[in-house]
Amino acid sequence: MYAPPGNALPGNRRRRGGTALPKQPERSLASALPGALSITALCTALAEPAWLRVHGGTCPRPELGVADVLGYIDEKLIEEYCVNSQTILLLRVIAAFCFLGILCSLTAFLLDVFGPKHPALKITRRYAFAHILTVLQCATVIGFCYWASELILSLQQQHKKYHGSLIYVTFAISFYLVAGAGGASILATAANLLRHYPTEEEEQALELLSEMEESSETYPADYDLANQFQPPPAYTP
Repeated sequence: MYAPPGNALPGNRRRRGGTALPKQPERSLASALPGALSITALCTALAEPAWLRVHGGTCPRPELGVADVLGYIDEKLIEEYCVNSQTILLLRVIAAFCFLGILCSLTAFLLDVFGPKHPALKITRRYAFAHILTVLQCATVIGFCYWASELILSLQQQHKKYHGSLIYVTFAISFYLVAGAGGASILATAANLLRHYPTEEEEQALELLSEMEESSETYPADYDLANQFQPPPAYTP
């Protein structure tokens, strides 16, 4: 029976030269953890009502968010000059990009955890395409939030409660949660791109070693060792 040379015994996952081959080359828990944080931050940002804080002006609402424009819109928000039609559209676009970011981040998290073998999914996970899309969507949300704050500020300055009122708009907790989700996705992207992946030859060696291990389990433990050193039969003409 043929015995693999050197370090290539079936029970030892090593290649020639003594370096170890990874047992699970397609799983990456280092990038899965930031991905989970990104999903949590985006979901919390949508659940929180506070995106923008309004100081001064005629609007009696101290905080505004996407929850105010999803579904039924309170007419008092428009009558009291808190928002206008353009601001409502921007806040709805922000909610849509948040949903897309959650979907992309969830896809990236599942790819990192399960490590699929399909070539297209493998390339998607190795080059962190889903994480990169999440970063872009978080950046888009931040840009739209700044645009919405400028519109609300302009609206409040046009309708001051008092002539000398100091009016300004600041960002609330949901804005910073989206920024944190983008930062977590950047860390997940770096973890995927900087990780060393096995070559095709190493992957083929891993598959071969796993097949040899499965075949060796069908025989007793001392069967291979007894047959490896058994001398060949004597030559008989």
